[in-house]
Amino acid sequence: MRGYRVFIAIGLSVMTVAVLSVGLANAQAEVCETLVQEVFGSLADKCAAAPGNSACFGRSASADSGTFAAPGDVLNLAEVQSIQTGPLDVANGEWGLALLNVHANVPRALSDQGLKFFLMGEARIENAVAAEAAFTPVEPLTIVPLVAANLRGTPSLNGVVIANAPVGTELLADGRTPDGQWVRVLKDQQTAWISRQIVTAPAGDIETLPAIGADTQTPMQSFILSTGPDSAECAAAPSALVIQSPGGILASILVNGVDIRFDQAVALRVIDGKLQVTALGGSTSVTRLPLPAGFAVEVPLSEDGRAAAGAASSGRPITDGERQRLTQVIGGLPAGLVYAPVSVPSAEQVAAVLANLNRPGAATTSTISGVDCAQFKPTSPLGGAALGVEPFYWDAARGATSYRLNIYNGQGSVVSSVDVSATSTTLSVDLSTMLDGSSVFSWNVDALLNGQIACSSSRVSTVTEARVELAGGGGGAPLPTPTA
Repeated sequence: MRGYRVFIAIGLSVMTVAVLSVGLANAQAEVCETLVQEVFGSLADKCAAAPGNSACFGRSASADSGTFAAPGDVLNLAEVQSIQTGPLDVANGEWGLALLNVHANVPRALSDQGLKFFLMGEARIENAVAAEAAFTPVEPLTIVPLVAANLRGTPSLNGVVIANAPVGTELLADGRTPDGQWVRVLKDQQTAWISRQIVTAPAGDIETLPAIGADTQTPMQSFILSTGPDSAECAAAPSALVIQSPGGILASILVNGVDIRFDQAVALRVIDGKLQVTALGGSTSVTRLPLPAGFAVEVPLSEDGRAAAGAASSGRPITDGERQRLTQVIGGLPAGLVYAPVSVPSAEQVAAVLANLNRPGAATTSTISGVDCAQFKPTSPLGGAALGVEPFYWDAARGATSYRLNIYNGQGSVVSSVDVSATSTTLSVDLSTMLDGSSVFSWNVDALLNGQIACSSSRVSTVTEARVELAGGGGGAPLPTPTA
């Protein structure tokens, strides 16, 4: 009996320790979450009025130049090379947080603050834009066309026409090409180009607008990111960088040498020598490859972490653990600082995207005799397409009597299916009328025999480019002389 009593006593002691440990962990989590909410609240109170091209101090942050002495201190990004935030320290009530307002390629006519960078936890961001080449957006200038004018996606007569401007239309201009022949304007919340020869500025001088070239970047539009490990004791206090766009334009950034474009929000971390990118909504592409909301990719980095060292992994759905962490931190973003509420796609939403993306997958073989699908495949466009009239091409399936071109939006849903006679293996469609401004889409072709599908090509993921192209610059053939 004595042995049983000892055994029971030991068992009760173990259970007591376990209960105490769970209680302590829960208490620490509550303290941590309270701290994070307090830090976010301070950021909202102190940094809501921070201007564009600036960094605002939230808590436990330092910069290589200038001084962060108290919450709300603001530094000009043009004078800062790097900013670092501190890891979670519950005992001392510290968790690093800083807000950066980065203009990037967002016109001031659309947003004076540009992209919002929320740098949090053990994280560091280093500017990779040379000071002598950095571009600071200016207040837009009102211009009007003297004749009915075309607005183009690129500053060239070969650029896709994305809109029209009748005589006298007031347009907001914020830059011009290095040769002064084209002016960049904002139209329906997207940038476009208009010939300099057919516009005038009633209350200003177009020649004072800054030059915008193909390599033009604002401070911190290209940067090097490093992050430490997430806190094991508090999921609400990660080490990461969350970036939100004001919407209406495809934001363009270069992170550790990786091209990332998005029109809503993304979360970035560096883990085990890889840059992890998670799409939180809208249209996102990494190295020009579409990434649906609720999916993540990893890009291997060089040994020093400053450049890509390989291709991006295939997009994968985020895990339940990742979703939980993201939901906690995204939920903490102050309503007064974000452009619109940011949410993490649910497991059901991600599953629906997966179902659409997987239908169809790889090319299928012929299911009907008399059609040879061995050489049947899409050939163009394969990487990028203009957000306008775009020709699609594919190799023939011998024996087919017709083809069907299918266009899918960024979530994998069909937005258009057009039949064409088998005498042609090309079809031009106006993407601007069917993608609703989306920057990523996919397409494939069905080969039909007397109205029945004999085989389907593989699906090609493509990025539209009209909204993100800048002026050609830095050499090459001169731009064509613009005309009305």
